[in-house]
Amino acid sequence: MPRSSPSPSLLLCSPLILMSAGCSVGVTGQAGYSLLELGGDLALQRSGGAVTGSQSIDEAFGLGDSQGAPYVRGQLDAGGPVLTGSALWLQQGGRGVLSDGFGDLASGAQADADLDLGVFKVSAAYDLDLGLVKVAPGVMCDVVALDFTARDVVGGFEEDIDELVFAPMPFVRAEAGFGPVRAVGEIGYVDFSGLGDLDGSFLDAEVLVEWHPVPLPFAHLFVGYRHVDLAGSGDASGDRFAADLQLQGWTIGGGVRF
Repeated sequence: MPRSSPSPSLLLCSPLILMSAGCSVGVTGQAGYSLLELGGDLALQRSGGAVTGSQSIDEAFGLGDSQGAPYVRGQLDAGGPVLTGSALWLQQGGRGVLSDGFGDLASGAQADADLDLGVFKVSAAYDLDLGLVKVAPGVMCDVVALDFTARDVVGGFEEDIDELVFAPMPFVRAEAGFGPVRAVGEIGYVDFSGLGDLDGSFLDAEVLVEWHPVPLPFAHLFVGYRHVDLAGSGDASGDRFAADLQLQGWTIGGGVRF
């Protein structure tokens, strides 16, 4: 996909940032370990031709096994405005057999694949306290860094997709506390079909359950689940490509809140 500017998201975030001035601030930092599974398909245009049939990433490239990855998350709560950021990074390699052409790699070729996939999420929302539950509508932007290389084992030819995708979208977060347990869920979605050279959709959903064994500002433990779905097409170094990828898995870790 073509690189796009994140400025619309930043503009939407600006009012919330300004509103935080003069408010008491709470800060949360979390780090953990994610066990992620990647599934889906990739397709790449032949030189001077059309995009060939989609390749299943597990069969064609030997990817998709559960893989560990680091996870970090931070949040700034100003008593209404809430700014949050998180990051995870998946690195994986494999070998498979192409069921169709992939760029200029021929159908039936044995291919080695290397994947680096980073997903960075930033959001700005405003908490609405409804009693037992807090609901926070806002805007978030997922930044996806995709670096994928497929190499013909015999011929040594290779094709790659190296893209940085910005996906600003509306989202909503809900939060509830039950004694020492706190549950947080958030979901965002955008359909950018027909927006310039972009064509596709993006979904990001995450749930975290925290356990605070002692009063603030001490440490807590958490477990979470994340599902990211990216479906679309764009240009990679002048060649058209299509992606339908699903990244999902569990995270466990700990954090501190002040």
